[in-house]
Amino acid sequence: MPADRRPAIEGRSAHVIRYPNDVGTERARRAGADLPADSVRTLAIVSRILERSLTDMTLPQFRVLGLIARAPERANQLARQAAISRPSLTGVLDGLESHGWVRRREVDGDRRGVELEATAAGRVALDGAHAAVQARLAELLELVPAARRDAALDGLVALGEAIQIDLEHRRAARDAGSST
Repeated sequence: MPADRRPAIEGRSAHVIRYPNDVGTERARRAGADLPADSVRTLAIVSRILERSLTDMTLPQFRVLGLIARAPERANQLARQAAISRPSLTGVLDGLESHGWVRRREVDGDRRGVELEATAAGRVALDGAHAAVQARLAELLELVPAARRDAALDGLVALGEAIQIDLEHRRAARDAGSST
């Protein structure tokens, strides 16, 4: 009977005995049976770790500023792209505008329409934020065993590709629904 060494708890034995009928459960656990829950937890933790690397902005501000910097955008379109509610977007934009990173402009012929664009200061802040996030991610990846580092990076790339495909499918479905 294989035994694992564990710290003693409240004076109990420090050995865990694995019986043969437990082997299948152990094998399933190692094979990733808990992978989805572990992955969700890992993504949430990584998100928080990366947000802490941002010194001047929040993660939502980072996401929204990145979207605006790609191309000037109307606020209602931006809320959809960022997958946040319009009131939440307003709060994020207020923060970005107060730092001088975003400029709001009225859309000609639309009293309620607002177009957003990143300022030069916003682009500098975004570049700094990208550098900070990339540096922190590189630090985390250094902790991944060298033999598995490429697989971890490949997984991140694959996840990014899946996210892009999902966004395209959602846009197509939304556009199809709005044209009927």
